[in-house]
Amino acid sequence: MPRTTNLWKLIFFMENTIDVVTPKSDFTFADQFTPLDQGNSEFYALLLRGMTHKLNNLLAVIQGFSSLIMMDEALDETVIENISHMKEAAKNASNLSEQILPAGGCSQITQQELLLSEFMPMLEDNLKEPFNKQGIPISIQCPRQVTKVNADPSRLKSILSELMTNASDAASEANGKASMEIHNPGDFSPTEENCVDILVKNSGTTIPTDKLKQIWHPFYSSKNSSHFGIGLTTAAVLSSQMGMNLGVHSADNTTVFWLSIPAA
Repeated sequence: MPRTTNLWKLIFFMENTIDVVTPKSDFTFADQFTPLDQGNSEFYALLLRGMTHKLNNLLAVIQGFSSLIMMDEALDETVIENISHMKEAAKNASNLSEQILPAGGCSQITQQELLLSEFMPMLEDNLKEPFNKQGIPISIQCPRQVTKVNADPSRLKSILSELMTNASDAASEANGKASMEIHNPGDFSPTEENCVDILVKNSGTTIPTDKLKQIWHPFYSSKNSSHFGIGLTTAAVLSSQMGMNLGVHSADNTTVFWLSIPAA
């Protein structure tokens, strides 16, 4: 997809809506992770799938026996607490091993024509869930008529979920708000690029310029250790596998993630 330097109007929401003209060149794209461009990609995918399967088997043993031990009523409370920590760590490790597969480009992609005006309402409750839990204002704006796109529905859902979770975390740190907007070709990007654009915005702390490339890196996180730091990596890899562009722009306490999807 050509990267033009045309200027487009990007509407940021703050206390009052203002118009900000942002060049496409100002977005930082997640194009450094393209699994298909890496040598022996199929070998590493098989290796990672196999390792994850074996690791999950081992973790299941740890969790299972931990549960059995904790059923012993004669155990000291301190011992039970220590074992519960071990069980929780094994559970987190199991979750990580499952999440590492799409981040490593191991997901099978089955693309099809998708109508976002029908698809998005089915996802809306799930996408809003992290915001509702934290009391963060969230709006999802989708036109009644949207140009069809080529995408794997389950993988697109994963991308949007990761972007929305990231936006809710960022907004919660600064009492901010967020939105998702879907734009037909020509509404945000040039008509000739023939792409449907999805913008995920949140108000909050500006991401420093020198960190914009790093946010795509696996296990990079500015949050606490409970976050794995692979959510945006997963979104970047899946978008690349489906021929989409994913970029980020952060300025004036507003961050925008832009997913550009080729029309069908």
